[in-house]
Amino acid sequence: MILDADLQFSDAQVVTATAASTNLIDMGSIRDVAVGKPMYVIISVTTALTNTGTVTITVESDDNSGFSSATTQQTIGVLQTSAAGTQLIAPLYPADNNERYMRLKYTVSGTVSTGNVDAFLSDSYEYVPHYADAVVIS
Repeated sequence: MILDADLQFSDAQVVTATAASTNLIDMGSIRDVAVGKPMYVIISVTTALTNTGTVTITVESDDNSGFSSATTQQTIGVLQTSAAGTQLIAPLYPADNNERYMRLKYTVSGTVSTGNVDAFLSDSYEYVPHYADAVVIS
């Protein structure tokens, strides 16, 4: 799968505390995203999430890049203790978003001591396993 950097929300982002995705997507003046072809938000755990907490992932939008009046558009899902390679894939509901900017919000409940994720928007998906560094795969 080829990833477009302009459609990437997070690149190995640490999700041990509540935070917005490191990147946002500027929809510009054309906001008919996924009309005619479904779009998906894809979350891949790149470093295992550990401990007893959860990470709830939502899509937020706003008319300004500072997200001073952010609106939660939809919930993508919840990650609990998850091994590296775990993926969460959800369709994006375009009718819910009519604002210019879009980002993800990672809301941590409880304690999450480690965990990193990649997140992006795509019109297709495939299972892409992620392995920890220095692991021999045979």
